[in-house]
Amino acid sequence: MSAPGQASLGARRGKREVIDVAERRVPDRRLDQLLHVRKQRLSRLERERNEALQSWRLMRKKLHGSKLRWRRAQEEAREQWEAARQSFTDMVITSGEFRKAKAVYERMKKEAIKLRLDCKEIARASRAAGQFFFDARQMVQDANKQQEKLGVLRDELRAAEAALEAQG
Repeated sequence: MSAPGQASLGARRGKREVIDVAERRVPDRRLDQLLHVRKQRLSRLERERNEALQSWRLMRKKLHGSKLRWRRAQEEAREQWEAARQSFTDMVITSGEFRKAKAVYERMKKEAIKLRLDCKEIARASRAAGQFFFDARQMVQDANKQQEKLGVLRDELRAAEAALEAQG
């Protein structure tokens, strides 16, 4: 047999008291990972918003130029017609020249109408680009709010964990 202080294969060891040591928990990083992914998404949304803003500005500039061309064409047609009418009433031009001037006026008027239709089409596209910008802007604002809420939640969870560690 074995000595009294030594344990053998068949002998029972003395029961030891289990020491309760709090092990350090592995911190949960899922919320931090979510915040990181959301931050990347936010930067992508901000980039898209800025691109939409640039596109909208370009469309508004194009619309402005189109409006100026249309107004100029309309004004030139009106001035040409007034000059032809004045010349005819002053008996400076003949009725044949007046008919030619009227045909030129009609052609100029049609060109002005075509420019007006082009202007309307550009205005429609500009409104669509503006709507796209405001939708993108709203998405960025919503993402910012969500990011802020998640940040506050993370801070509250960390404070609660610190309070639990201080108690235990």
